Amino acid sequence: MDDVIGYLVVIFVIIGFTFGLVKQLQHTVTIQKTVGFKFNRLLVGNYLKNAALFGFIISFLLNILVGLQIIHSNSITSNTTGSACTLFLFGFFIAEYLVIPKNRLKKSI
Repeated sequence: MDDVIGYLVVIFVIIGFTFGLVKQLQHTVTIQKTVGFKFNRLLVGNYLKNAALFGFIISFLLNILVGLQIIHSNSITSNTTGSACTLFLFGFFIAEYLVIPKNRLKKSI
C-alpha cells in the first residue's frame, strides 16, 4: 500500500511540473507577442527558465526510472541524474532571480 501511495505522489509531482512547464511556455509566448524582441534580458531569462524546467523534468524522470531499476546503465546512475536535477534547478533559480529584471516591465506588458 505504501508503494502505491509513493507512486501516486511521484506521478502527481511529474504532472505538476509538466503543468508548470506548459504555463511557463505560454507566458514566454505572451511576452514575445506583447513586448517583442525589445527586451532581450526578459526573453533570454524566460528561455533559460523553459530550458531548465524541461531539463529538470527529464532528469527527474530518468532518476525515477533508475530508482525503479527500469534503466540499467553504467552511464546513467542515480548520482548523475540527481546532480542534473540540482543543476537544472540552480539554472532555473538563476534565471528567475538574476537574469529576469526585477520590475518585469509591468507598464509595457
